[in-house]
Amino acid sequence: MENPNLVELKAQVINEGWEASRKNEVVGRLLANEDLQKIMDSFSGFKEAFSQELDTLDCSDGRVLMGNKLGIAGSGLLLSEQELDGLVENLKGKVKVVTTHRDCGAAAKKYSSLNSEEIPEGVVNSDDYGTLRGQQLAKRLGATHVFLEMEEMANEYHNEVAIVLDQTGKFNSTNLESFPPHFVCSGAGVGLNESYMKSELETLIGIALGHHGYGDRFSSQNPFYIIVSADNDSDRLIWEGVAQEVASKFEEKVAVKTFLSPNFENTSN
Repeated sequence: MENPNLVELKAQVINEGWEASRKNEVVGRLLANEDLQKIMDSFSGFKEAFSQELDTLDCSDGRVLMGNKLGIAGSGLLLSEQELDGLVENLKGKVKVVTTHRDCGAAAKKYSSLNSEEIPEGVVNSDDYGTLRGQQLAKRLGATHVFLEMEEMANEYHNEVAIVLDQTGKFNSTNLESFPPHFVCSGAGVGLNESYMKSELETLIGIALGHHGYGDRFSSQNPFYIIVSADNDSDRLIWEGVAQEVASKFEEKVAVKTFLSPNFENTSN
């Protein structure tokens, strides 16, 4: 049984994190019904957030902040073989590092679905399985694999208050100090289909709204956000529709907001 004092301390830390998230500039302005495009346009680092080559494939987990990040749940662990082949085709030669990490929710989900015959020799838990699959993917991509321990991650518990569903495949919030902690879902920008992305979004929202994240603190008045980043209006409408379909399953605890990249704005002027 967990030490009651540690349980109380953990709850206090999470409560403090939640209160701090309400003071985040983007969250505060969204709660005040300000348009997300206006918010993004007001940041001096907005253009730079799309200027770097994203060459590190990380888990979507917002606590994994290694390199210029492309995020896919479990670093691709939940993809079908066909989807994985397509990802390799699209990213080979572009991704230099693939990371996996301790206590990965996607790895646990996948590992629990395997029967005994499907578990590779020498694999005894989900961390082993996630590591093996990450190593295999890195080899296919011609990349290096890195395994991250919990102390190498940005936070002990899931403090994400949003998901960025990035159709551009270029968004990197590192230059935006006011951007809130978020899951990174780059699949829409690297060729993954709507069906897979819906599943990934649901999985990650379930983590945020569960006991590993801020849970029941999210409500219709303080929603978890799916933020769609797109290069043009056509793609924005498509992925906004995908996001709205997923959000509708969570009893108004999830809201969808969108913005267009500065690349679109520059070409329209």
